[in-house]
Amino acid sequence: MNIVILANNIDELGGVQRIVHTLAGGLSASHQVDLVGITPYPVRHDYGTSRHYVEHRLMDEQWPPRGDDEARRRRARLRAQAVERLQGLLAERTPGVIIVAQVWAMEILADVDHAGWIVIGQYHGAFAAAATGRDLRRILTSYADVTMFLALTDEDARAFTACGLNNVRVMANPLGQWPRAADPIAPVIGYLGRLSIEKGPDVLLEAWAAVAPEHPEWLLRIAGDGPMAEQILRRAAALPRVSVQEPVDDPEAFWTGVGIGAFPSRTEGMPMSLIEAQAAGVPCVATDCSSGVRVLSPTVLVHADAFASGLVALMGDPEGRREAGRRARHAMEVYRLDVILSQWEELFARVVR
Repeated sequence: MNIVILANNIDELGGVQRIVHTLAGGLSASHQVDLVGITPYPVRHDYGTSRHYVEHRLMDEQWPPRGDDEARRRRARLRAQAVERLQGLLAERTPGVIIVAQVWAMEILADVDHAGWIVIGQYHGAFAAAATGRDLRRILTSYADVTMFLALTDEDARAFTACGLNNVRVMANPLGQWPRAADPIAPVIGYLGRLSIEKGPDVLLEAWAAVAPEHPEWLLRIAGDGPMAEQILRRAAALPRVSVQEPVDDPEAFWTGVGIGAFPSRTEGMPMSLIEAQAAGVPCVATDCSSGVRVLSPTVLVHADAFASGLVALMGDPEGRREAGRRARHAMEVYRLDVILSQWEELFARVVR
């Protein structure tokens, strides 16, 4: 069967990009898969996954920010280019299934003749996050007529259904690689993620400022990049025993030697980094910011203003961390790629006649 997976971009080092590459690689073992990004990204990350699928980028240049008349003309030209190229790709394939991973990608597809194709829509954020901004209105408009809409959790599925979406189902994100088990004995707190306001690295640094003086044997290790990078570097330089490094390509290596995973997000969907950390056997402290985080059941779940207390609850109990890590690793088995692929195949059997 022909499967087209459509995302805003497929090049960035980000959660949605990792998910669509993992899914494309897994499905390509049994299907013809095209992975399509609407716009290129300035730095193309090599995901190193199976190349049995074909990658496409619909625009010749990156989508420009809003601006003057020239920016509007560029946007119009690039959007028309994306529509034309996606139309051509679909015309070359026998209709099968289009999996649309993001809202903007769905808005592009709406302008393309995709008669005969089954469309499965996804939203990789939480309902609560969508409802606080523009996304919910866009979702209700763009996904109203898709064959099926996939939310990340039962809680979100019920909320989207209550807003009027039909055929809402649940599909979790797949874990691309099953990591070796780590021993979370080291006195190191690890943060692996984007340095942006929604991910809350500033929350973590404020918590660290509170706990570091009483725990001089502990280190804080941060890996990531993003719009808050300079701010985080400046704040980290004023605190003891904090290292900030570039984004890492190998999450398994990062979590090796980490005693506690830190996830201080303000908003989330179902964070892959939390799945990866727990799959490696690292106990985690996370803010109660989404249904996806709650489903993943981190070892300690706190409000943002109690993040320091959450860290302290684990810092003084190495054997407790080990036991919590073993439980977390076992719980993440349900996100293994083969498990999630089986659920996708069951879904295809339901919607493809």
